[in-house]
Amino acid sequence: MSADGVNINIVNLSLTRIQKSQLTEQLEELGRELSTHSKDDIKVSQLLLKRAKVHEQLDNLDQARADLQTAIQRDPSNQQAKDDIQRLYTLSSTNTTTTPSSEPKATKEDDDPLATRFQKYLRQVSASDNVDWIKSFVKSTDFVDVLAACGGGRPDNQVSAYARSTAYMILTKLFNPPPDMQTNYPLQLIISTCAACFSQCIDTGKNAEKLLAYRTLHAIFETSMTIGAAILSQEGVVEEMMDVIDFEIVSVQTAMVEVLAIASADKTCHKLLVKHASQWLAFTATRGKDERLKALAGTTLSKLQTHQRYQDKNLQTSSSDQQEDTSLQDAMNKMNLGASDLTDAMLVTIKNFKTQDTTMLLNAIEGLAYASLQADVKETVANDPVLLKSLVTIAINTTGGGGDTTTTTTTTNHPLLYGIGTILRNVTMYRPVLDEQQKQMKRLRDLANARNKGGNAKGAEEEDDPRESDTAVEIRVRAAVESGAALALFVLAKAGSSSSNLRMVASQTYLNLVTPQATRGKLLQQGVAKGLMMLIETGKDDQEQQLVAAQAIARLAITADPRLAFGAQASLDLVRPFLRLCKADQALRQFEGLMALTNLASVDDAVRFRIYSEDGMTVFEGLQLASNELVQRAATEMVCNMTFCDPVFESYSKSPNRLRLLMVFSDHEDAATRRAASGALAILANSKDACERMANVDKAYERLTRLVAPEEPADIQHRGVEIIRLMIQHLGKDAAQGFASEHAHTKLTDIVKKSNVNVVRSAAMEVLKMFVENGVQLK
Repeated sequence: MSADGVNINIVNLSLTRIQKSQLTEQLEELGRELSTHSKDDIKVSQLLLKRAKVHEQLDNLDQARADLQTAIQRDPSNQQAKDDIQRLYTLSSTNTTTTPSSEPKATKEDDDPLATRFQKYLRQVSASDNVDWIKSFVKSTDFVDVLAACGGGRPDNQVSAYARSTAYMILTKLFNPPPDMQTNYPLQLIISTCAACFSQCIDTGKNAEKLLAYRTLHAIFETSMTIGAAILSQEGVVEEMMDVIDFEIVSVQTAMVEVLAIASADKTCHKLLVKHASQWLAFTATRGKDERLKALAGTTLSKLQTHQRYQDKNLQTSSSDQQEDTSLQDAMNKMNLGASDLTDAMLVTIKNFKTQDTTMLLNAIEGLAYASLQADVKETVANDPVLLKSLVTIAINTTGGGGDTTTTTTTTNHPLLYGIGTILRNVTMYRPVLDEQQKQMKRLRDLANARNKGGNAKGAEEEDDPRESDTAVEIRVRAAVESGAALALFVLAKAGSSSSNLRMVASQTYLNLVTPQATRGKLLQQGVAKGLMMLIETGKDDQEQQLVAAQAIARLAITADPRLAFGAQASLDLVRPFLRLCKADQALRQFEGLMALTNLASVDDAVRFRIYSEDGMTVFEGLQLASNELVQRAATEMVCNMTFCDPVFESYSKSPNRLRLLMVFSDHEDAATRRAASGALAILANSKDACERMANVDKAYERLTRLVAPEEPADIQHRGVEIIRLMIQHLGKDAAQGFASEHAHTKLTDIVKKSNVNVVRSAAMEVLKMFVENGVQLK
């Protein structure tokens, strides 16, 4: 029964086109309401309950279950949501063919004693810093029950989705203790207990127990790669797995290969898998009879191959090292299986996503995410618009066709979204920009490698792959933008509210996409500013991710009109993230943060005052002394811009040290820095106090007269003329005589005679009159 007492059919085949249109409109309206009330857990839970019913009428059962699960997470007291999700799972199990990975049927906490127990354990694990209690728990049968629940439970004791997710959280807490507990933490006890449970299940010889063992081990890998690897890398475990895998039923084989796939990322496990599993994986990927298992074997091979290629790429090699294990390549050669064959199979699966089940699609996307680290695969992906658009469509479809993805995109969708984000990130990733110290370290590393290999330094220098050049990457970026990559990233940004990994991959990909100036206008039209603002807002606890997102939006702010790109309120909200960029330890981030703030501050007094109130001037003054010339210049330009802010104008006008620093920079060898410093002085010279203090700086008249030298650009000359005019206006004959002693009037005469810029020539003539009025004779 539904909330209003009306039965709702799981599949309503008699819906008319009008009814479907009306239901779709209801989804959109509910999505808008969810956005409005996103911070009200109880309201969100009720709205999700309503939307689940609409999805059910449209036969969108996965979306209905996802909404109900989220509704329960937002409001555990929502009894109707618990009843409905139990009904959906129960009816689904009786109307469809179940698979080993089918969802369990119960999520009703009050009628689920296991979930109630697990909630109690979770509270104790979360609150406990008592190592003795943790040891006692790990030794108990309660911990065994938690492990079994993570594996889906036994056939005679199915585990609800709610209980299983709680069990995952318990393992996450147990396997990843806080730093202050790690000294005496019983990690070895946890590993030995998990390993013993795994072995006992395998030793029974029963298919159900073996299935449970491998699914539980997969869950352990998901929550702790360290503990999962410690279990799998025990002596004889991998060898025994591969000895018996041909004799297992397909569901057990699938669970085994899923463990191999996730374990391939660990260095120790990787070596074991290459040695013992390569031959079986290559055979199955080529001649396997079960399509799902065949695809999974191909994905695992792709992961192994990618890790083998990249895991030691940046490490020095020693002549005493053992030669690389060729088992993987030999096995693939034996089956005439190339890397491109694995990639092609994954591409076909993704492009035919409408006919693929979720497991095969996820495996293909995960495999391509690994393979896309390679230059040839990057080119293949970028040159296939159908593939790129398929990835975008898959990402959008995880939201159930629209609405508030914050609530519809559950954690079950995160691996799919993360894989799509990783592909887009890898395809659009530029080579890192190395500073001088990093370049020197690379030269030393190449030299060491060359000596170890009996070569020379020149031979050790790896030739740059033209497919990784900035030009090649920019072409791939444009292809991704044209295919709507920004739409997929917007989904990731929304889903990132509950996943730091999604936030980071979305932020980095956004940064890649906005790097070419040619793409920025289109990206702004596609709403990237909104997605980036979400990433900045939801990532407050992740400093590096926030810096990446801020750097991406800073690049937009540098070249776009802030009033059009962001609006008044967003411009104010961006001040703090941009100041964080200025405080970062990378010169590029500092420079881009400064440039973005300069553009923001140039159009609005409110922005300038917000910068001032956030203590921005302290940051800029510090960066004026940076070792990087571009950062020095940008910081000085920012100071110049901020002198239009009344509090800054007042404080600088009365600060001899700040005025002295600006006068020093007005004599800088870099013309842009001179322009900025002299511009600030020209603004401040409107204050008599500032003029008096400027006159007292050592060699003041000499420094300022250089600004009107014949070799200076016209814009700097104009600033110099204005400073001279204002100082004579405020200080009278003393200033006129001081400038005359440095022959400023002679240089102004040259400007009148030779300058092609009317405004500068006219200003110089006015100042010459002031010299005459103060007793200086002109030749």
